[in-house]
Amino acid sequence: MRTTVLAGLVSLAIVAVLMAGCTSSSPSQTTPLPTSPQATVAPAGTIKISDSPLGKILTDANGRTLYYFVNDVPGSGASSCTGALNCSTTWPAFFVGTVTVSPPLDPADFSSFTRADGQQQISWYGWPLYYFAKDASPGDVNGENVLKKWYVIKEPEYTVMVASTPALGTYLTDTSGKTLYYYGKDSTGTSACTGACLANWPAFYASSVVAPSLLNASDFGTVTRADGTMQSSYRGRPLYYFGGDSGPGTTKGEGVINSWAVANISGTLPVFATPAPTPAPTTVPTTVPTTIIYYGSGGY
Repeated sequence: MRTTVLAGLVSLAIVAVLMAGCTSSSPSQTTPLPTSPQATVAPAGTIKISDSPLGKILTDANGRTLYYFVNDVPGSGASSCTGALNCSTTWPAFFVGTVTVSPPLDPADFSSFTRADGQQQISWYGWPLYYFAKDASPGDVNGENVLKKWYVIKEPEYTVMVASTPALGTYLTDTSGKTLYYYGKDSTGTSACTGACLANWPAFYASSVVAPSLLNASDFGTVTRADGTMQSSYRGRPLYYFGGDSGPGTTKGEGVINSWAVANISGTLPVFATPAPTPAPTTVPTTVPTTIIYYGSGGY
């Protein structure tokens, strides 16, 4: 009998709990919000264009600035930044396994090579790319114009760049590093190179000038040639390529016929030696013999 009463009481308690659960609601219950579709995130470029105090420049995926070195020879598959003054520590090589970019950058403009020290490095138009150790944060450009040899890569991309060798100093090149020249017979704003000369020394022309900070855009101009075509100039001197140069870093036009020189930017235009003038032929005066006729006393 006692067992039957206890079982009945338990049953009543269970029913009461169940009824309470059906008739009351917990204040902590909330209606879940509808979920929105997951946004599609484009993969970040391993090389991208970022804002900086110098304008838009090339950086890595994290916004760290990339630089080029004027002592390098683009397309040579080598870096000139080795050993001396811990160059490779101050200017670490930039490398990524796969280059991805967004327009207007073109992945075809980038390639990789293996340095002499075994490291791999990415290049832009053949120019090896570097970081600067003193850039602490994304967007820092502390390496710009260091020793007048290190420069960011700008966007829009450079149309004129500078290269340097111990023998020739710092001089102008195009984007790919091909050497630009002056002609000693030109005068300010005028080209004296025509016909066969122009076939060997093609005129250089860039519709707009984008150049490293070492250069002043106001120093560049445009020359209208006699045939109506346009040619870029630096400080009034028309700029040329040399047909005999095999590629970037080649300077075979220096000193040709004592009239051509790489387009140095030292601030002083090249001075060409003037050939000694050919002596004028000496004219020996012809002496006409004088005939004296004597007449007699009569005057006849």
